Amino acid sequence: MRDILEIERLRKRLSDAAARRAALLSEANDLAARLGDIRAAFGNPFFYSHPENADESVANFTGASSHKVVLPTVLALKRVERELDRIKARLREFGVSAD
Repeated sequence: MRDILEIERLRKRLSDAAARRAALLSEANDLAARLGDIRAAFGNPFFYSHPENADESVANFTGASSHKVVLPTVLALKRVERELDRIKARLREFGVSAD
């Protein structure tokens, strides 16, 4: 009986984590689509020593400020991926398919 309850708890956690992953992937796609706007608002996180475009010069380099907009989503996505892996491994220990 305890195994059945634990499997159900793990399945619920798997479902919740999968939903969070889907939301984060959607958010990441939205951020990717707005990358130009983000860089315009928060700056250019890179430069070239011999740029083809003046916007890519060291004069416009702002460091990682635009990364701060995207980084929380990327880190949250990595955390949820690790959580999904742990839950699936635990379900496999019970002989349950996690797919």
